[in-house]
Amino acid sequence: MTVVMRADHIFAQIKEKVAKEVGELKKIGITPGLAAILTSDDATAKMYVSMKQGDCKEVGIYSEVCELYNFPPEAREKELCRTIDEMNIRDDITGVLVQMPLPDFIDKYKPFEVLAPEKDVDGLTPQNRGRIMSRYNFQKDVLPCTAAGVVELLDNYGVEPRGKDVVIVGRSDLVGKPLRKLLEDRDATPVCCHRATKSALDRIREADMVVCAAGRPPELYKEDPFRLTSDMVKEGVVVVGVGARKDAATGKLFFDVDFKDVKHKASYITPNLNGVGLMTRGRLLWNTILTTRGLEKYLLNPY
Repeated sequence: MTVVMRADHIFAQIKEKVAKEVGELKKIGITPGLAAILTSDDATAKMYVSMKQGDCKEVGIYSEVCELYNFPPEAREKELCRTIDEMNIRDDITGVLVQMPLPDFIDKYKPFEVLAPEKDVDGLTPQNRGRIMSRYNFQKDVLPCTAAGVVELLDNYGVEPRGKDVVIVGRSDLVGKPLRKLLEDRDATPVCCHRATKSALDRIREADMVVCAAGRPPELYKEDPFRLTSDMVKEGVVVVGVGARKDAATGKLFFDVDFKDVKHKASYITPNLNGVGLMTRGRLLWNTILTTRGLEKYLLNPY
């Protein structure tokens, strides 16, 4: 029998926990504030930011969105860094999210070299990226939202990574790379596959767990060799679907995993909706609490 790893109940628990923390912070005069920065007019990015804003409102976190995609490409990186500088010094903003992916004409490292680590809710500044490579506390440290969310989802369903051969499709700084480290720390043997990986499909077919985090554009939906189907996995595999894209023209969502096709071969599988996405949003809320708590002493006594 296949277990579908829905995250509705976990997300509800996280929101309840966060709302309680927000209440405690407001008692001492601090309101957590999250700023999301959009650098491209991308339908998927806009969808995610809109959802995150709704989550913040629900738990009492102040939120605002900075839309920079109307700036010309040659000026956008400078404007992004200027905006981050502004958010770094604002006391009403305790967390900053640079919505990924960035356009190709923006240096993907530069914004996070500017962002104050204390306000980095996605764990992408050099200091926070370093933490995951050394000692970290899973609940008390800011870790990349999706990677941490996947591990938390597996924990909630009792899926033990120890001893499993894991293939992660995708090697992004936001998902693939940190997830590989988190699973390795759980005694799994993970590898990230990408476009240049030799025999990628052979690796996927042999894997005990497959995490699909490619997030291909909709135009590659039918041709994409990394869109997971049942002929690509072995019986009893654990499947985690991360990648999703929204077609701006039609509003249709495209996913990395063909859920209906793969479900009958998997022992555990995430649904394309109400799965990893909710865990990502939940971890973002919790990370905002962590950054706010980290700034608490300064906010109470800025001088």
